[in-house]
Amino acid sequence: MRSQSSTRVMTSAAALAWALAFSVPGFAQAQDAPPAETDAAAQDEASEIVVTGIRQSLADAQSVKRNSAQVVDAISAEDIGKFPDKNIGEALQRVTGVQITRAAGEGQGVSIRGADPSLNRVEINGQTALSTVVGSSRAVEFRDLPVEFVSRVEVVKSATADMTEGGLGGTVRVITRRPFDSNKPFIAGSVQGIYGTLADKVDPKLALIASTLFNNDTMGILVSATYENRSLWYDQMRTTGWRQIDRDPATAGVQPLDLNGDGSGDFYPDIPRPVINRESTKRGAISGVFEWRPNSDFRAFLEGTYTRSKMTLDSQFLQLNTVQNVANGGVDPTRTTIGPDDTATSVTFIGSLAAPNGLAVSYRNILGTQNRNTFNSQAGFDWTMGRLTLQARAGYARSKAYNNEINATAAALGISSLTIDYDNDQQAPNITLPLDQTTSQGLNQLIVLRRPRYNDQEEFDGRLDAEFKPDGGFFTSLKAGIQKRVLTADSRYFDRSLTLNGYNGQTITNTYGTGVSSNVTLSTVPSAQLTQQIRDLVAANATLGDHDFFGNADLGYDGGIRRWLNLGMDVADAVGIPDPFVNPVPLDTWEVKDDNFAGYGQAAFAIEGGVRITGVAGLRVVDTRTTSDGFQVRAGTVTPVSFEGHYTEFLPSLNLKAELIPGKLQLRATATEVLARPSPAQLAPRFALDAVGLTGSRGNPGLEPYRARQYDLGIEFYPNRTGYLSATYFRKEIGSFIQNGSEAYVEPTTGVTYTVTVPVNGSSKVTINGAEVGGQYVLDFLPGALGNLGVIANYTYSKDSGYADRDVFTGGALSFPGLSRHSYNLSGFYEDSVFNARVSYNWRSKYLITSRGRGNNPEFGEAYGQWDASAGVNLNQNVSLFFEGVNLTNAVRAENANSIYRRTIIESFGRRFYAGVRARF
Repeated sequence: MRSQSSTRVMTSAAALAWALAFSVPGFAQAQDAPPAETDAAAQDEASEIVVTGIRQSLADAQSVKRNSAQVVDAISAEDIGKFPDKNIGEALQRVTGVQITRAAGEGQGVSIRGADPSLNRVEINGQTALSTVVGSSRAVEFRDLPVEFVSRVEVVKSATADMTEGGLGGTVRVITRRPFDSNKPFIAGSVQGIYGTLADKVDPKLALIASTLFNNDTMGILVSATYENRSLWYDQMRTTGWRQIDRDPATAGVQPLDLNGDGSGDFYPDIPRPVINRESTKRGAISGVFEWRPNSDFRAFLEGTYTRSKMTLDSQFLQLNTVQNVANGGVDPTRTTIGPDDTATSVTFIGSLAAPNGLAVSYRNILGTQNRNTFNSQAGFDWTMGRLTLQARAGYARSKAYNNEINATAAALGISSLTIDYDNDQQAPNITLPLDQTTSQGLNQLIVLRRPRYNDQEEFDGRLDAEFKPDGGFFTSLKAGIQKRVLTADSRYFDRSLTLNGYNGQTITNTYGTGVSSNVTLSTVPSAQLTQQIRDLVAANATLGDHDFFGNADLGYDGGIRRWLNLGMDVADAVGIPDPFVNPVPLDTWEVKDDNFAGYGQAAFAIEGGVRITGVAGLRVVDTRTTSDGFQVRAGTVTPVSFEGHYTEFLPSLNLKAELIPGKLQLRATATEVLARPSPAQLAPRFALDAVGLTGSRGNPGLEPYRARQYDLGIEFYPNRTGYLSATYFRKEIGSFIQNGSEAYVEPTTGVTYTVTVPVNGSSKVTINGAEVGGQYVLDFLPGALGNLGVIANYTYSKDSGYADRDVFTGGALSFPGLSRHSYNLSGFYEDSVFNARVSYNWRSKYLITSRGRGNNPEFGEAYGQWDASAGVNLNQNVSLFFEGVNLTNAVRAENANSIYRRTIIESFGRRFYAGVRARF
C-alpha cells in the first residue's frame, strides 16, 4: 500500500479566534464507554497521534468499527481542526443508516434507521447534549457545535448496559480532542471565507486550537475557540395545505366540491405563499480540557464546552387567504381546471365577502432574533488498582433558546379575486393579484406583534462505574455502575399585538387578563382616515427586498411575482412594537422534570476455540419519575396544575462477535432493548393555537416512552488497515408508539373552530426491517498516481410495517415518519503528499413528514440528492490551502401533500463555497 509522508501532530492554519465564554470539550470515553476491548484499542491509538489526512482518517474510523463490541460506524478528523465536512450533521449523512434534516441548506438534525432526530441520543464526550430547538425538544442542533473541536464522531446502533438510555435509533458520540493526544505542544488554526450564492456575501470564520503538557508531562491543557458570521438566504415557494371545499356550507355536513365529476372531492390550495428567508447568524464557541496523569493508573480531568449563536431573522412572506364561507368556496368553475390526483392545476377565486372576511393578500415579515447557547461541563477520574478500575463522573449541562419573534403584517382584506396557476414543470403557484404588490394599494389592516419565548433546559448528571478484569477464564470483564440524571425543561411565553383595522377605524390590542387572549379597543377613528394612515406608514417605510424571488433556481415558469412589499423592522418601529411582557401566556408556560436513576451490570466474555467468540451481555434498570407543572384556565381564572408520572424499565442487551479470520473477517449479532422519552413539550400541560392556520396543539403529561427491541446480524471484512466491506441486517420493533391524534376546539371568545393535535401512546407496534451495505478502499494496487485514488460507498434499505396512521382520504397505509426506504452515499477521493480532493454524492428517497398536515393530507419530503466537493494543497508541513463546494448543482428541495401535483414547499438555498488557509506549529 502506498503511504504518503506523515507529520506528527499536524494542526491547522494560524488564526485569531474570538472567544465567547468559559468551557471545554472532554473525555472521549468518559460516559457510556464501550467495553474493555474498545477502551484498550482507543488507548493504543491515543498514545501517539500521527495524522496523514484522508487515509489516516479512514484507518482511525475503521479501527473503531472493527474493535467495538457494538455495531458502530465512525468518522474521524483528517487532521487537527480538519473534519471531512463543514458541519457535523452533514458529515453524519455519509454514515450507513443515517439521513439528515436541513435548515437553510445546512445539516441540522440526524435520523438513524428511521428514528426522528428527537429519538436519538447525542453526547459530547459522554455527556448529554441538550436541545436548543425552540419549543423544547430533545433534538440537538448540530450547526452550533464547531467541527474544528472534533476528533471523531461515532454512531452507535446497538446498546450495551453501561450506555445511558435514550437513543431509540442510536447514539451519536461527539468526541473532542484532549491534551494527551499529542506529546508535543502545538498551536493550530484556520481562517476561511464562506460565500453563499443567494446572500451574495463572503462571511468569515476563524478557528484556533492549542495544547501543551507540563509538570513533567503529567498535566495537560487544551483550549480551542471558533467564531463565524453566516448569511443564510433561502427562498421557499409554499402552499401551506391542500383542502377540500364544502360546496354548500348552509347544509349540515361537508359536501366536497367535485368539478371534474369523478365522485371524489377536489383539492384546492390553502395559503399559497412565496417566502424569502434571511438569517444572519453569529456563532462562537470555546472549549477547554485539563487532565492530570501522574502515572499510567490514574487520570483526572476537568472540561467544558460553551457555544453561542445569535440569529437575526427577516423572512418576507406574500401570503394569500383563499378561505370563504360561501357556496363553492368562491371558486369560479369557468376559470378552474382539475388535473391529476383530483388537484386543481389552476383556480380562480371570486371575492364574495367584504373585509375582514373573504379573500386577502398579506405582506408579512417574521423578524426578531433567535439566541441559542449551550454549556457542557464535567469532572471525573479513572483509577486502576490492579485488575479493578473505578470511574467517576459529575456533570452539568445547560441549554438556552430565546426566540424573540416580531411580526409586521400589512393586509388587503376583502379583495375581488385571486388566481393561482400550478400548470408548470415544478407545480409551483404562479399568483395573479388584482392589485400591485409593490405598492400599498388596497391595504386596510396593519398588525405588529411581539411573541418572545424562552426555552431552558439543564441536566445534573453523576455516575460511578467499576470494572474488574479477571485473570483468565470465561469472563474478560465484569462491570457495574449507577447513574443519576435530573433534567429540567421549562418554557415561558409572552404575546402582545397592536392591530390597525382600516376597514372599521379601530386600533386594538390583546390582553390575557382572563388567561386567554381577548381584544381591547384602544381607539376608533373614521375608517378612511385609518386606512390612509396604514398606507402612508407602509409606503414610507417598506422596501422591495434585496433580490428577485427564486432568481437562481427553476421555479417552473418565467415572470410571475418576484418582488413584493418587504415590511422589515422599519415598519414595525414606525407602528410601535408593543411590550409583550405584560401578557404572559399561562397555557404555554410550564416546566417538566425528568428524574432518572439507573443501575446496570454487564459481563464481557470470550470463548476460545476454532472460532473465537467474544461478547458483552448486560441488564440496565432505569427508574423515571416525571413532574409536569403548568396552568389551567377555567371561567376566566388561572390556577396552577401539576401532574406526576412514574415508570421503571428493564433494558437487557447482548452483543456478540465471532472472529472467523482474526483481524480480517468477523460476524456480529446483537439483541437489545432501548427507549426514548417524549419531548418536554409533549409532556407539558400546555395549550397553543395558531390563528393563521386555525390549528393548535397541546401536551399530554401521561405519555410513556417509546420502547423498542432491536436486532442486528452482520458480516465485516477488513482486507487492510484502511479498507473494509460490511453488510448488516437490522430489525427494530417499536412499541408504545407516540402519535398525534386530533380534536376539535371551539375558541369561546370568537367561536372559531381549531383542529388541535395531541400526542398519545398508540397500541400498535411499528417494525422496521432493513439492510446496510458499506465499504471503503484505497486503490493502491493501481500504478503510479492512480494508486492514490480511493472510494467510499454505502447503501441502506429500510421497510416498515404496522404504523397505525392512515391517509384520511384514501385509507391507504403510511410509512413510519422520517424513514426513507432507500438512501446511499458515494465518495471518490485522491490524496498524495501535496494535493487531496474529494467528490461526494448523497441521496435519499421520499419520506413521511406528518400523517396529517393542513387540509388532512399526509405530507412527504420528496427524494433529494446533493453533490459536494473539496480540495486541498499542502504548501509545506505547516501550511495548507483548502476549498470546498456544497450543493454544487444547486439542487432544490421539495415537499408535497401526497402527490407531486400538490407541492407544499419548493426550497432553493443555493450553493455554498468555502476557501481558506490552515496552519500548525
